[in-house]
Amino acid sequence: MVKLSIIIPYFKTFELTEKILKSLVYTQASQYVEVIVIDDGCDEKRLNWWENDVKIIHQENMGVAKTRNKGIDMARGKYIAFIDSDDMIMYNYVETLLEAIEKYDTDVINFNWYDMTTHIEHRKPSNYAVWKAIYKKETIPSFFEECQYGHEDVLFQEEIMNGKYSITYLDKLLYFYNSNREGSLIWKKINGEKVWKKYQ
Repeated sequence: MVKLSIIIPYFKTFELTEKILKSLVYTQASQYVEVIVIDDGCDEKRLNWWENDVKIIHQENMGVAKTRNKGIDMARGKYIAFIDSDDMIMYNYVETLLEAIEKYDTDVINFNWYDMTTHIEHRKPSNYAVWKAIYKKETIPSFFEECQYGHEDVLFQEEIMNGKYSITYLDKLLYFYNSNREGSLIWKKINGEKVWKKYQ
């Protein structure tokens, strides 16, 4: 039984995405987890090297909202997690989330995240990012596909916070956000990786 499906929309960040996949496949692999990477119009053939361990999907460019919805439709897990293709995760990301899934049965499980540019750890996160939590598949809302980048996260989280969803807060640091984007998904500051490595 798959308990957690991890969806990674990919767009021109191969070196960084490879770091995520190495962490998930080499040190955090589990029979209860599936990883789905959706290449959104890049035709990045280097990703195919991972296809024995990770589900790799190539598609025409559809945008992040449609890509995430496609991942949700494909996912077999009880819960769904999202990772941006240029961010990082804690070494015990999978283990901690699987333990939380066993302990809680809420629609949403939030956790802490670290901003690699400002060097601030955010506890009880209240921002609109979708990667700060995992979501039960049977109750997860869809992303509004007509939005520009970023706004689909806002509408998604506003739906989550409308009172219809049960939410658990997990006081664990699990995610490292690369906030230095300059309008793209390319990681510009090596300093962020130095910070991330301290926690691994």
